[in-house]
Amino acid sequence: MEFKKIKQLAIAFGLILIAMILLSVYRYTENIKLSKMTEVNSLIISTGTFKTGLNDALYGFGLSEKEKFKICKAYSKFFNLRRLRSDDEYSVIMSTSGVFKYVSIRRKLKDYLVFRKKDGFVGSVKPVNITSEIIKSEGVISSSLWNSMIPTVPAGTILDFADVFSWTVDFLTEVRKNDKYTVIYEIKKTDKGKIVDKKILAATYQGSLAGKKTAVKFKDSYYNKKGESMRSMFLRAPLHYRRISSFFTHRRYHPILKYVRPHLGIDYAAPIGTPVSSVASGRVTFKGWKGGYGRFVSVKHSAGYVTTYAHLRRYAKGLRVGKRVKQGDIVGYVGSSGMSTGPHLDFRMKRNGKFINFLRIKYRPTKRLARKYKKEFAALYKSLLGNK
Repeated sequence: MEFKKIKQLAIAFGLILIAMILLSVYRYTENIKLSKMTEVNSLIISTGTFKTGLNDALYGFGLSEKEKFKICKAYSKFFNLRRLRSDDEYSVIMSTSGVFKYVSIRRKLKDYLVFRKKDGFVGSVKPVNITSEIIKSEGVISSSLWNSMIPTVPAGTILDFADVFSWTVDFLTEVRKNDKYTVIYEIKKTDKGKIVDKKILAATYQGSLAGKKTAVKFKDSYYNKKGESMRSMFLRAPLHYRRISSFFTHRRYHPILKYVRPHLGIDYAAPIGTPVSSVASGRVTFKGWKGGYGRFVSVKHSAGYVTTYAHLRRYAKGLRVGKRVKQGDIVGYVGSSGMSTGPHLDFRMKRNGKFINFLRIKYRPTKRLARKYKKEFAALYKSLLGNK
């Protein structure tokens, strides 16, 4: 009987030992999957993102449990390890002989480091090294703005380009073949190649219908060659390019929107569900069913202007009579309610009670550069766009 018990204990101990070995192998392989090792200047750098905590990330680097505890304790003085996120990056740096040097956690353009120092560990914080690159792209429109720019320009920059000119060009209806564009933008990257900022410094659009438009970023806004703000009282159209490009799938980034110009307004034919934006800031004066116009919204603006949006499928969430809306806010979505032969937006404008042609509204800048900035702006404009 004694022999049998000893045998059972030996088997149990063996199973436990095997389980511990398998667990160690699993933890090690999982750590390898999450990390990437490279050798730079006689140092081995292992990088990855957190699956669990720092203690597991430090597994397999020759550190004792006591040393790992001391590293975590050093971090607790300036970094909350309980709030580690799965997208936080870490780096473990060792010598080629396998001696631990330091560990770094990257978050919000800062590196939080803990170094080995004599018999203990100390921490420090340093900013991430950022590099900047300025890129210039020019081209000719072959079909849509999106299809023409996407081979050489990042998707987000195309949308930003449309935003810059959203007060002067309707990129859904005014783009024509052989129109020309220029965009100069800056990309900022970390030392690991991660893009942390991207902005347009200058842009031009020259179209047969849209005319010649230029814009340069100065301080906190964009201005044309005359030093006038690119922002105007009215957006160029109630169907916003960014809204549409974000709303539809990648296969429909630029739906072909056509429009006709009746005597009193504009009919924009667009897919059902297309977001409709208020062309200017104002107050909602009507929301509801209005005979043949179907679901209808009216917005009153300053200087006696009123805009209306008809045949909507539904209204924007939270929209109500009396609510103030900002320029570009969604008021509803394209539909075919009321007397309509197909999905479209019936957009109209009145001033002092009389219908006016929205397409003939003159561009009115919201502000102009102060005299003290004109020379500085002129020099910047010339350095970026020359004589354009």
